[in-house]
Amino acid sequence: MRIKKNGTAPMFIGAGSIFTSFSFSIVLLFLLVTAALAADSSIKFKDMPDNHWAAPAVYDLVKLGVTKGYPDGTFRGDKQISRYETALFLSKLAKSLTGNSTLKKDIDLFRQEIVAWQQKPQKGMLDGSYQAAWKFCNLLANTDARGALANYRLQLGSTYKLGDSADIRVGLDTTDYGYFNDGLSTTGIVATDLLDITSNLKLSASSIGWPDPVELKLSVGPGPKQHTADPTGIISSEVGVTYLRPYTGITVATSFWGTKVAAGYEARGHAASGRITANNIFGTLGYEFKGIPLIDQLQLTATGQQLSTGQYSIANRDLRASIVMNFPLGNKIEAGGTLGLSGQDRSKWLVGGSVAINDVWDTGTVAVIKAAKVGAGFIDDRFAAAEIDLAGFDNFNRPLVNGSVNIGGQIVQSVSDDLKLVGKGDVRLQPDYTYAGIKGRLTAEGGISYAVAPNTTFDARYRFSHDKSTNTKSDLAALGLVYQF
Repeated sequence: MRIKKNGTAPMFIGAGSIFTSFSFSIVLLFLLVTAALAADSSIKFKDMPDNHWAAPAVYDLVKLGVTKGYPDGTFRGDKQISRYETALFLSKLAKSLTGNSTLKKDIDLFRQEIVAWQQKPQKGMLDGSYQAAWKFCNLLANTDARGALANYRLQLGSTYKLGDSADIRVGLDTTDYGYFNDGLSTTGIVATDLLDITSNLKLSASSIGWPDPVELKLSVGPGPKQHTADPTGIISSEVGVTYLRPYTGITVATSFWGTKVAAGYEARGHAASGRITANNIFGTLGYEFKGIPLIDQLQLTATGQQLSTGQYSIANRDLRASIVMNFPLGNKIEAGGTLGLSGQDRSKWLVGGSVAINDVWDTGTVAVIKAAKVGAGFIDDRFAAAEIDLAGFDNFNRPLVNGSVNIGGQIVQSVSDDLKLVGKGDVRLQPDYTYAGIKGRLTAEGGISYAVAPNTTFDARYRFSHDKSTNTKSDLAALGLVYQF
């Protein structure tokens, strides 16, 4: 049968997942009890033939007085039933068996089974979120380019367990194509842009003496989606915003002697015809050092990459490496650092750092501060689109660019369990740390987030942006609603 929660997708209950020993005992006891009950042979359901596999059990329930079907003489065995109907069903069943305490106990256990089943994740069930926002642009800015926009973003995912060591997840992400498309997508707004599929498989290597499993990850996705223009002319602070999506590729990961090892391939560029235009081959090593003076432990990850153009070409390629470290500074503070290298010259380096503060003063304050300096040649111009994420992003999901210094942060202050104050900002400077020239840019945003229901959040925010290169100022006020399921 199928049981559904009100307001959610139906959940499918298979015989093997529900009828445990408790349920089997109920079925057996039904047969014993019904032999002593007077049969009501006058009821015959029009939509269920006598030779139907469930007919005996259905008519047993009729004899017990649990159900009489529908007034039109049908049973409607394929119809979904709600939790209210399930409760009524079990209540009638319990009342019909009031003389048997063992059956009462089994009924209670059966109820508990249903509740437990509904609370645990089921394979194939959907999860995700729906985000809607209304943005009113340039309310205070000294410009005639004013207007309002409404946008949405739907994210859906469903994971199918294929066993204890394998699963497949199918994802749908509309990004914000609902209102803001810059028209530069190579494949257009079609399913290949919106869908992604990721499969995970654990392979045992114990037969060759390898203690840890080998994890194999296969993904098919469109890669990051970025706004490269502002076709509306009223929301310039959205230019550069990037929505991270999986690349099409394969990754193999395992560990030995405490070292995490991974290697893989990503297709980082496609022509309109579907032909691969950029490739990325990478490998990573990760290790956690313990007993380090002052910081106690240090997580270190080293990555090497080779990006090349064409299907399998190595004639036109870019070699780079990065080292990422993370270490705690007490129980509620964590620091991190990044060093990226795409050549020996310092103009091809990236240096960055961050500090995360998790409610140090027990006031409900959580903050992250980060900074990065990107060399003038860190991103190779030949691979600009393929290397969009290699320098990192600011707090508005805009990629960091060559020849810039970036300083930003986020803060969340809890006022109550349901109400939070939220703020974030970023400033981009010239390489000499001055707020000038074509790199100068300032963006700041503040607002509130209020949980109006367990799965629904309302937010209101105001954003101000200043672009030094054009000396233009813009702002927006936004109202949003996020529903998670």
